[in-house]
Order: sequence, then C-alpha cells, then structure tokens
Amino acid sequence: MAEIQNRTLQQSDALWKEAQEIILSGCQLYSKGPETHVQGVSPIYIERGQDAHVWDVDGNEYIDYDMGLGPVLFGYCYKPIDDAVIRQMQRGMGFSLMAPEEVEYARLCVKHIPSADMVRFLKTGSEVTEAAIRIARAYTGRKHILRGNYHGWHEWTAAAEGVRQGGILDEARAYVHAFAYGDLDEVQQLFDEHKGEVAAIITEAVLTEIPKEGYLAKLKELCHANGALLVIDEVVNGFRFSIGGAQEYFGVTPDLSTFGKATANGMPLSFVAGRREVMETVDPKVFISTTFGGECLSLAAAIAEMQLLASGQVIRSIWEKGAYLQGAFRKLAQEIGAPIDLKGYPCRMQFDYTDYEGRRDWLYNSIFMQECAKRGVLLGWSIFPCYTHTQEDLDVTLNVFEDAMRVYKKALESGNPASYMEGKPLKIVRG
Repeated sequence: MAEIQNRTLQQSDALWKEAQEIILSGCQLYSKGPETHVQGVSPIYIERGQDAHVWDVDGNEYIDYDMGLGPVLFGYCYKPIDDAVIRQMQRGMGFSLMAPEEVEYARLCVKHIPSADMVRFLKTGSEVTEAAIRIARAYTGRKHILRGNYHGWHEWTAAAEGVRQGGILDEARAYVHAFAYGDLDEVQQLFDEHKGEVAAIITEAVLTEIPKEGYLAKLKELCHANGALLVIDEVVNGFRFSIGGAQEYFGVTPDLSTFGKATANGMPLSFVAGRREVMETVDPKVFISTTFGGECLSLAAAIAEMQLLASGQVIRSIWEKGAYLQGAFRKLAQEIGAPIDLKGYPCRMQFDYTDYEGRRDWLYNSIFMQECAKRGVLLGWSIFPCYTHTQEDLDVTLNVFEDAMRVYKKALESGNPASYMEGKPLKIVRG
C-alpha cells in the first residue's frame, strides 16, 4: 500500500486565482495548466526539482513522469549539464556577433543525426516546425501540407485543429490537411485530391501506436513519388529513441526534421535539420531569423547533453527503466483486473484508460491521475522515464499505480465512477 499524503494546495490555489486575472488563459502552455490535471487534488505550481523529483509551492514532493512535458531527459538540476551552463554564464549569455558554440553544436548535430546535413537553431518546437514548412514550400513551390499530428501553435498547423480557432484565417485551412497516423490510403487520397500541390508531409515517426512494418518508408516513397518532402517531427521523440532520433531508430531518413524539447535538458533550444540540397536551394529565398537562436546558455547545455549521449549509456538506461515500469505495470493490471494499459515504447509511454466495455472517457484518466497525485506521483499525458529515475522511484511508483488501479477498478464497478472524483475531471487541450 502506498501512503496517501497529508497535503495542502493553498499556495497553488492562491497563485492560480491571481494568474487568471493577469495572464492570458492563466498559463503559458495549456498542457501545463490546471485543466489538464485534477483541480483540487493535483498541484498547480512547481517550485523546484531535483533528479526525477519535484516539489510544489506548498512543499509537497512528487516523483515526476511528465518531466517538463518532455524536455528533461537527464533529470532536474543534472550537475554535468548545469555546470556547463554556469561556465558559459560566466563568459556571457549572448553577444553582438555569433558565438563559436553555434558551430560546435551544429557539428555534433551533423555528426549524429541522419537527416542533418545542415541545421538552423530556434527556440521552440512550434518555431522549428514552422521553419520546416516554410523551407518545404520554398523548395517545392507548393502550398498544401499534409499533417499527421500536433505540430505546434502556428497558423498552418493550428488551422487543422478543432479548438481555439480565433484569429486563424479561413484561407489557411484550405492548405492544411490532417490524416490519421498509419493510414497510407488516406495519404494517397489526399495526394490525389491535391495533385501536384502538396509541398510536404509532416508527422511524428511514432506516438505510442507501434507503426506497421515499413510504414515510414512507404510514407517517404509516397512523398517523393508525388514531388513532396517528408518532414519527421522529432520535437518529442528526439534524443529519447536514440542520439539520432526516432529516424535513426526506425531507419528512415527524412528530407527535413525538427528537434526541440529534450535538446538541452530543459533549456530552450530547437533546430530544423535538412539534407544539403534542400537547405542550400532555399537559402536565398527563406527568412528564418531570431535574436535568441544562438543564445549561448542553451547551446552549452545542448553540447554537454550531446557529449553525454554519445556513449549510448544514457539512452539505454532510460529504455531499461521504461521497460521495467511498463512490464511490471501490465502484470499488475492483469492481476488486479483493471482495464488500463501502458502503451508505447519504453522511452515514451502513455496510459490507455477504458472501462470493461472498452469505452474511453476523460473521467477515467482523471480518477487514476487523482489517486496517483494523492500518493506522490505526478502524471501528465505521457510517461517519460529520465536518466535519474532510480530503482526505488520505480518501485514506489508501482506501489502507487497498484493502489490507484484498485480504486479505479472499484470506481468502474460502482456504476457511478464520477462519485470517486475529489476534484474537477481533466479536459483535453491542444498545446
């Protein structure tokens, strides 16, 4: 049995009340906001972190599996990377001209990432997917984009969403077409409908659904057969699957790829990578420019990270921790008879919550996440094992998961699972 913590969320609640008055939407990233957690039970503000643990503003401690929504690959305050940042800070954060760290990190990207003949640094995942699409349109002279997943908040991708459509031009929707992951027939149909007009497909190599044999290779073939580019969005997967990204793991090299999140263990840095012929062709045509693309603290963190990843030990360790957690969880779920699965690859997993008829409801997510938060485990949309999750962390977490599954099962069997909620059920958001 995992102990239910005696917690208060008073400071979190007070800050949130004030934030709603002075910050648009109250938060900077919707997926970090309280609507995506169980309000009244889950913390709202984190004050500090160390390794795989975080403490909220009320002093409550949690084992974290959202890891900043993916950026924290090694753990919070990981000393070798923080030391590199501090050394750089003592030299300067950014200058009036370029810094040599830009060349040093670019050299490492080109060395390790299959699609990286040339790179361009930006700050966020949205920025680099925007850059990739601009490059693809400039290279092909075409307008239409086939979009596989969530790729950020910029107009061309947000136009294919179903929420928060204010301020997006109707014309933008005409040029972006969403398709279901894994559905090659739908992709072919979209190419046929917009023959000679598609600039690129942009998609993640994988989310949690294991791709069918040859899926990514066939997607690339479809692109090239129709004169389009393949863009693999590695913002989430990059450096979790391998040092070369999911593209290296699956053995499919795209024309362009985008990296972000885990690039610098929590420091803000992203980049678009591409094959030389594409990048050199568009260079005189495209405008991609930002003051902080060469900001040196993030580059120092990214250089240190890449050097640490080169041996393969860190990524192997992350996969081993994830595999242990996934295997033990599935065994517990089977023993208890709870209809929950932990899907995906060990480096990036996601819970699949259903009832006994296989139906899904956000209420089900909420019950399980609520019970975990009460016992000191913080969950988000994904389970991201990090390098500094310890064996003790994993075993404590499994005890918490076991208790949460038993409550979950009781809730389903009660015929009124909503009565088990102690706070507001979470809601789906994008971004």
